[in-house]
Amino acid sequence: MRDGWSITPAHSRDGLLAQCRRALGDGTLQPGQRLPNERQLAQMSGLSRSTVRAAFDLLEREGLIVRHVGRGTFVAEPQEGAGEAVAAQTDFRPAELMEFRLVVEPALVELIVVTATDSRLEALLQTARRGRDVVRWQEAEEADRAFHRALFDATDNRIFADLGHRLSAMRDSRSWMRLKEGSFSLEKWRVYQQEHEAIVAALLDRNAESARNALRRHLGGVRANAQMATSDL
Repeated sequence: MRDGWSITPAHSRDGLLAQCRRALGDGTLQPGQRLPNERQLAQMSGLSRSTVRAAFDLLEREGLIVRHVGRGTFVAEPQEGAGEAVAAQTDFRPAELMEFRLVVEPALVELIVVTATDSRLEALLQTARRGRDVVRWQEAEEADRAFHRALFDATDNRIFADLGHRLSAMRDSRSWMRLKEGSFSLEKWRVYQQEHEAIVAALLDRNAESARNALRRHLGGVRANAQMATSDL
């Protein structure tokens, strides 16, 4: 792809979004640069064209890209004050995100147990199982992001679902990515993967207490491992 930007296979829309945002944020994609079309991105990412279109829709709403009928899709020119606005949204410490998640995510469990359909929970299980194929830290980040976002979606509450997607986007920050790259190991990921599946198993049993405790242990373990890897947390 132009200027060395390449898309790796993605499991979801947010996996594709994460790759696009990284390229936009680190300067790999420059203002005015033309992006591949939906068909090309679908072939490279392994996603459907409708999923790629949904990703483009969100990037366009965020002002990161512009689309012109008959011409194509381009990286948006920076708006005056836009850099400060983006920095204000993403200038947070990983510790802040972990603290927020430790409080909020376990509280979702009660609602999921009460409202989620069996098919929704089966879909959550399939999302969790995707993490079994992880080899690289980028794949681990995408799999973890997809699983925790799916917990918010499983509440069937649009406000919580929107919050889950916002939290997912916050993980594109450079400080978070540096942390995940530096602290990754397959041994630790296998533990996280087992914990993800244990959380879903408890939800499938409609056992709120067990699921909530499993989720707290998981998030607490992630934070403890991160504390060992960096003084940022």
